[in-house]
Order: sequence, then structure tokens, then C-alpha cells
Amino acid sequence: MSYEDRVTIPSDNHTTINKRSPIPAYNQLSDIIYRQIKNRELLPNEMLPSETELCKMYGISRTTVREALGRLTRDGLLYTIKGKGTFIAEPKLDQIMIKIPDFYEDMAVRGLKPDVKVLDVRPIKATQLVSEKLMVPLNENVFRIKRLFLAEDKPYVLEKKFIICKDCKILNSCNQADLKNITDQSVFDVLAGKCHICNEYASVSIEATTIRHEEAEYLEVPAGTVAFYVDLVAYKKDDTPCGWIASVYRGDLYRFKTKIFNYNYYLND
Repeated sequence: MSYEDRVTIPSDNHTTINKRSPIPAYNQLSDIIYRQIKNRELLPNEMLPSETELCKMYGISRTTVREALGRLTRDGLLYTIKGKGTFIAEPKLDQIMIKIPDFYEDMAVRGLKPDVKVLDVRPIKATQLVSEKLMVPLNENVFRIKRLFLAEDKPYVLEKKFIICKDCKILNSCNQADLKNITDQSVFDVLAGKCHICNEYASVSIEATTIRHEEAEYLEVPAGTVAFYVDLVAYKKDDTPCGWIASVYRGDLYRFKTKIFNYNYYLND
């Protein structure tokens, strides 16, 4: 699913398209459909209205409808059968991973020199998905931190991190000009490290995806290249979220490994 460009952006009205809104109409439509899927108003394998019907329902162009459906399809929420239409995808099965390796440790084991570039740091209003991930009200202030992880000057991972502003006293004390000037990695690591309050555990999901046009430039691969989408929510001791990280890992450079215990169980099943 989303990942702020991958995150669905809520419209002011969750059942109509607000053409006066600065939010693009295709984002508004994708959010409407996303909500219908989440609320089980649309069920797995149920067919969506046709593009023509959606155009009439929401008073928008076919190009807008196609963009919205295309985004949801790339996020694995929809699938298309040629000659029939677009359908709601089955929910994905969860599998337990043992560990996601630390990037620096992983690169050191490979004998590669790791690096990270801070691309952007700014406060934003929590979108629908951000509010759900961090368990905060819609439009609450959160920090979005965008970073690119590299090894031997080759990009491996594009990351977006979201931190609740009120939990982050240091970044919260910076004005916008200061945030834009946080480019020195050693300084940024200190700041980001102090933002995370008592990470007790994390919930992680990993999905196959393809790299989008806006991600391809950073990761230096063609759009459509196979990748991994890693969704991680970190929690405090009281089980409330303290941060959400959405990352895209280059599929040609990365693989995830796990351990299986009780292996005979699988052989004898």
C-alpha cells in the first residue's frame, strides 16, 4: 500500500470528489475506493463499476479514473481481467519474518561502504493512512523524513519515516528553515535518534511491488522494476506507535531471509 506518494490522501468529503480541493482528483478517488475496501463495502473479487460509470458517478475524466485505479492496482488492492473489468484483490497472507537487518551492519557484512542522504525533512498534516498507522487524529502534525540509503554510491533503499511532532521535542523546536538545512548526516542521526521514544517492538510487513516513476529517479532504475515494499510501525512500551517507516528496496539488490524452526513439520505436512 501507499508510502506517502504511496499514501492515500483523504478528501474533505469521503464519498464525493471536491474539485476545488488542492488534492488531485485521482488521489481523492483512490482514497474513496481504499476506504470502501477497508470498511468491507467492497469485498474481495467484487467487480468495480466500469471506467465510464465511475466518470459519471464522480463527474471526472476517464484519465483521472485510470490514474486512480492504476495506483490502487500497483498497490495490490485491485486487479484487472482483460475484457471483463477491475476487481477487488484478495487480502494478502501474513508471514512472520525473524529480522530485518540494519542497513549499515548488512552493508558491512557485504564489504560495502554504506551512506545515507537526507532528501527532505518537513512537518505535514497526517493523511488518512498516516493517522491510522500512528493512531493520531486526521491532520495532526507529523514529521516526514525522506532518506536514501546507498552502498558504494549505489542507491539501495528509499525510505519515508513519519514521527508524531509532539513526541519529537528537538525537531519540533526547529523552524522550517532549520529543517531544510538539516543535511549533515551526523547531525541528523542525533536528531532522529532522539525522536524515537523507547522503541519496544515493531510490526513489519513486506510485499512485492514495482518501482514508480517518482521513485525510479532516486533509485536509479527504470520505473516498473521489481522491488520490495517494507512497512514498519515502531511501538512504545504502552503499545502506542512512535513512528512509521515505509521503504522501497531495490529487488535486484536485495533479498530477505528468515529461519524456519521445526522443519520436520513442513516435511511431514
